[in-house]
Amino acid sequence: MSADLASSGKPAADSVLEQVSLGHLRKAEREIVWLRWLGIAGWAFILWRGGAATDAGLAWIVYAGGVAYTAFAHWRIAGSGSILSSARITTVGDPVLVTLICLVTGGPASPFFPFYYFTLLAAAFRFGWRETLGLLVLNSGLTVFLYLVAPGVPADLSVLIIGIFHLSFSAALGVLLARWAQENLDLALDRARALSFARDRARALLQRLIRTQEDERRLIAGDLHDRMSGHLFALRQGADRTNDREMSIAVDSLSTDVRALMNELHPTVLDDLGFCVAVEEFVAAQRETAPFEISLDIDPALRNWRSATDAMLFRIVQEAFLNIRKHAGAHHVSISLEPAEGGAARLRIADDGEGFNSRLVRPGHFGLLTMRERAEALGGTLEVRSAPGQGATLVVTVPGGGVS
Repeated sequence: MSADLASSGKPAADSVLEQVSLGHLRKAEREIVWLRWLGIAGWAFILWRGGAATDAGLAWIVYAGGVAYTAFAHWRIAGSGSILSSARITTVGDPVLVTLICLVTGGPASPFFPFYYFTLLAAAFRFGWRETLGLLVLNSGLTVFLYLVAPGVPADLSVLIIGIFHLSFSAALGVLLARWAQENLDLALDRARALSFARDRARALLQRLIRTQEDERRLIAGDLHDRMSGHLFALRQGADRTNDREMSIAVDSLSTDVRALMNELHPTVLDDLGFCVAVEEFVAAQRETAPFEISLDIDPALRNWRSATDAMLFRIVQEAFLNIRKHAGAHHVSISLEPAEGGAARLRIADDGEGFNSRLVRPGHFGLLTMRERAEALGGTLEVRSAPGQGATLVVTVPGGGVS
């Protein structure tokens, strides 16, 4: 079954299917290895008890060869070579070994003759019906060979016919079971493709929503600046002309609030100078009111970091600080930005607060979910490390953008 899939020449979209098939083949080969050792152990027990062998000396010689073959198969399958070629070698080697065993233990009437059936069943599940048909021809030929040359075989054609019939039945049963398994695998893969398509659509929609949200924030911040700056300037002029100190203080406070609101909606420095400068200004503002110490460490290599993820990273920092203020009870918070593999960047936010069980998200707490969605929407990842009483660490890795 696996070889049919691996060599079918399907489009690149089915490359995952090929990898899954080869993975199943490797797992099957590793399990069959132990069945071979079990057969070798059973064979040794029968020889030790003195049963079935027509020539004890020759039987032990063949047994030694069987042990060597089984060890070779085990070594090859456990290695890093091609699992497909290893499986093909053992598919032919197994019935040859069975033939040698049967040759010294009674021919078609040997108690080990049913091992032929197991080779056919295994081939059906490992490769498919074509290889199983070819192995049936090989096993039938080997059975005829045993009937003709094995010592002590009665000249009864019915023994040969019954043996070949059992081989054919085993092959048909194996193909039927393998076909059912393949249908179930195809169904599972179809569902996986559908889920992957739905996930990609959801991610694309989320990306559009995030971009739309940022555009709306930028427009609102721009409108506030355009509409309020003139009024605030007029108020300032009026307060100066009337020497009204209380009005001057109120105008200053209003101006500060408007600037803070615009920065929360969309910091202009984020567009002009990038994430690093924006987060520095954000941290500076947080230090004035936060009930905890804040440290910021930006790797010099990323000082000029500019990418499509700037806004997303900044929103994650904002959301993380909001959560820390509400729930952590922290005394110290650290932020770092460092290079990661493949030109990516890694943002780390850690606190020494109360911590939480990162596997259990309490109802109504959507902060972590929002941050993870933002990270994954732009091809990044978010990892949460926390435990009760041990603080919390968020690690966000985002794809490389560019350095200007």
